[in-house]
This record gives sequence, C-alpha cells and structure tokens, in this order.
Amino acid sequence: MWNAIIDGAMPQFWPPRSNPFWRATLEPGRRWYLKRYYGITEVVVDRPEEFCPGISPGDGVLIAPNHSHDSDPHVMMEVGRRLGRQLHFMAAWQIFRPHWGLDGWLLQRMGAFSVDREGCDRRAIHQATEILCSGRALVVFPEGEVYRLNDRLTPLLDGVAFMAVSAQRELAKSNANCKVWVVPTAIRYRYLDDIQPHLEAAVERLENHMRYKPPHGTPLAERILHYGELLLTIKEKEKFGRSFEGEGDLATRINRLTETLLARHEQSYLDRCPSAETVALRVKALRRKLFELWTDEAHDADTRRLAREALDDVQLALQAYSYPGNYISEKPSVERMAETIEKLEEDLDGFARPKGRRRARVVFGQPIDLSQACGNGRPRSIAAEVTDRLETAIREMLCRESA
Repeated sequence: MWNAIIDGAMPQFWPPRSNPFWRATLEPGRRWYLKRYYGITEVVVDRPEEFCPGISPGDGVLIAPNHSHDSDPHVMMEVGRRLGRQLHFMAAWQIFRPHWGLDGWLLQRMGAFSVDREGCDRRAIHQATEILCSGRALVVFPEGEVYRLNDRLTPLLDGVAFMAVSAQRELAKSNANCKVWVVPTAIRYRYLDDIQPHLEAAVERLENHMRYKPPHGTPLAERILHYGELLLTIKEKEKFGRSFEGEGDLATRINRLTETLLARHEQSYLDRCPSAETVALRVKALRRKLFELWTDEAHDADTRRLAREALDDVQLALQAYSYPGNYISEKPSVERMAETIEKLEEDLDGFARPKGRRRARVVFGQPIDLSQACGNGRPRSIAAEVTDRLETAIREMLCRESA
C-alpha cells in the first residue's frame, strides 16, 4: 500500500501523451508485463460488443472499476485494446518517477496522467474533465487505494462521480448535444492452477522471519490468522503499551487499533472526531494536514517531528483497515488466502510475489446517464447520489461473480 510520507510533494504534472504509434509499439511489452509481473495469462471481457449500449460516439465515458490489485490498470488497458478504444487513466504521481522517469514516459504514452491524491489536484481534475467533454474514455478507480479484497468493495470516494458531474455540467453550458456516462465495472480474479503449495511456502517464509512455529498440521487458513494476530499484538503493545488478546475477536481488535489511532490525531490536529464518514476520507484529511506541517520549514523541529510520527500512525491505521478480521474465516478460499498473504508480503517486504497464473474477468454494468442524473441540485449532492448508485452496482456484480 502506497505510503505518502516517503515521497514528498508532487514535483510536476504528467499529462497523457498517447498516440496510435506508441500504443502499437508498446503493446507487446505491456502484454508481457501483465503475464510476467502479475501472473495474468488470460483476460476475459464479458460481451465486449455490447459495451455501453446507447452511447453515442461523441459522449464521454468514465469507467469505474473496483480496485483490488495493482494489476487492475494493466487489465483495463487490455480491455481497451479489445474494445478498440483508447482508455485514459488517472494514476498517483509516485508511479511516474521510478527508473529515472522512464516509467512515467511509458505510462504517458499509454494514456495515463498524474494526480496528487493528498489534495485537490486541479490540474488532474481539469485533465479528466477535458477528456470526458471531448468524447473520450477515462478509467478511474473510485476506491482510491488498493486493498487486495477482490471479494469485497470498500466505500467509494465521491470525487470520481464529482468529476463526471462537473464534465456533464460543462457540456450543458456549451449546449453540446453530448452526454457523460459512468460505467460500473467489476474485475474478478481467479487462479488457474493449484497454488496451495506456493501459499504454504510463502506463509512458512513469513513465519520463519518472525521465528514463529505453529503446531504441526495447523490448516493454512488458521496459520494466516495466527500470523496476523501475532503482528497485531506487536503493534498493540507498541501503540498502547499492552495487547488486547482475549478482548474481542480479530476484527474487533483491528477496528480498535484503526479507530484509536485516527481519533487520537483528529483530536490533536483537526479539532474534531471523526473528521469524515469513512476511514479513507478520514485518512486523507489527516494526511493532508500532517503533510503540510511536516514539510513546512517555518515550524520548529519538534512540531515537524511529531507530524512525521503522526503520519506513521495514520499509515498504520490505513494498513490495519485493509485487513478485515473475518475475511478468511468467513470464506477460506484460495483467492482470499492468497490476497492476504500477498498483502502481508507487501507490507513487510515492500513487494508481493505472484502465486500462480490468474484469469481476470471484466464485467460492465448498466451505464449511468449523467444528463438524466444531473438536475438542479448541488454538484456535491448529485455526486453523492451517483456514488451510491455506482457502489450498489459494483457490489452486486462482485456478488454475482463470486457466487
């Protein structure tokens, strides 16, 4: 999971620079990368010929998928190829900088542009609006973060719908006979091989790292849960001076850690608790304030140090929130166990290893016509209503695909 505090402020804006030549030139490398780096050997698009029925060529299309894995944008690039459309992507600016900027150069040629997720990035919003108003297609992941929860949908941020509503209003002002559509989209992953041995080897490596030896014959699902409890106990003692073992199940303990860390800093830095309705929004509000304090050299060293330490706490709260305590116990499927193991690897080692070949299945829902949704109400209120409809549609599609 991306950590804001190690990156500093956004140094520049990276606009999209796609064209047919570069798309064709980079296509073999993109497909190799999807297979080699993410283990995705098959992408299935449900009825691509029926994509967005009723949408005119000049209409803007905002595709809004769930975001359970880092491979999601690369899967959607393959979807764009199948649909014969150039898809544009809004992506965190941090991924444009590695390898002396080469990653960013490639992403720009694939249709991506940067966004500063810590604040209101007007350049990114303007770019997104321009894409939609010019009748092109934009992919934005409304969950905001990668949670590695392919069987669940976390609360959506309404900023995605707000961009689409803003674009629709711009079209209405210009009297253009065009619309903006929001397309609910579900991405589901399934392993094609038996990956149980790979999962057991990965868990054993994690256990050895902590010098932890579970009883012989312990089922894999229980080993993962025990390992998570061990890590949680360490963090509880670090942040609270004691553990809460025996005081609630795993989900209760995770929620206590998340809520306590956020509330503590909201009271200190935002004068209110909670600062927003969802954990993701509360984290964003805190990170914005703390980041300003930490990077402002006008403040004394102690103030900046405390802000940096608080940023660490907020990042920990977000990481804890991404581990639903009942995700595996509720349904110990291979996919759920693999997701949790990869998340642990990423949080502990900074990267996660693919556990086997996967199939990605992409399903489109009924498009939302924003020309009908946008009445005389306030843009924020309309965006909230559209977000609710979008969230319901994606969640229903994920439930159908997991049945």
